[in-house]
Amino acid sequence: DIPKTREYVTLEEILVIAKSPCKNTQERRTRAMAAFLYLSGMRIDAFVSMPLIAVDIDQLEVMQYPVLGVRTKNRKSAKTFLLPIPELLEVIKEWDKEVRSIVPENGYWFAPLHPRTGEINPKNLGCPPNRKSVATRNLKEWLIKLGLPYHSPHKFRHGHVHYGNERAITQADRKAVSMNVMHANVGITDTYYSNHSENDLKSRITQLTKGDDKPEFDIEEYREFQAFKRWKSTQ
Repeated sequence: DIPKTREYVTLEEILVIAKSPCKNTQERRTRAMAAFLYLSGMRIDAFVSMPLIAVDIDQLEVMQYPVLGVRTKNRKSAKTFLLPIPELLEVIKEWDKEVRSIVPENGYWFAPLHPRTGEINPKNLGCPPNRKSVATRNLKEWLIKLGLPYHSPHKFRHGHVHYGNERAITQADRKAVSMNVMHANVGITDTYYSNHSENDLKSRITQLTKGDDKPEFDIEEYREFQAFKRWKSTQ
């Protein structure tokens, strides 16, 4: 079987998603979720359980602290950071402003909606386990409606890692990307998340000899040099 390329959301895809029109509150919430997942690299369960108090958009900070109710994997606790991509930050800032005007600080950034009106429900401060299923369903329905390819929430996390590693220059940069998705070490990130597209891989491999250009070999100059060495050795 021909092996499949590991799936991830590309920068081009998330920029199209961020610019896509929304007709109601649920769609605005879904668009903001997509942008936030890409910028943060968060797991979906942590994202839907993230209270407003855990987010500081201006400082690009996300407090993924179980003590605040954030459901992280293995109850890990860390302050993580958002990628500074202006087009995506604009989307999440708009939603952040909207939800904070309605919901108290202990309410959720992925705010529950009223089942009848479809508007933000400030009285619903619960976070049942099925919230990640609701978020996934909303994302799938909206992307299909827009005629865009569907990616699961986890593929936005893969996109975050790919974006970071593609731009990493030093090993410290790669370590920062790994830490930002709360991995224990860079090896986990490289094994399960890192991926070059075939075009990117080709570009990198074919550029490896860049700078290897040398002047053409001159046989006469070489013979003269060898003759000089022989003469020098007899002096």
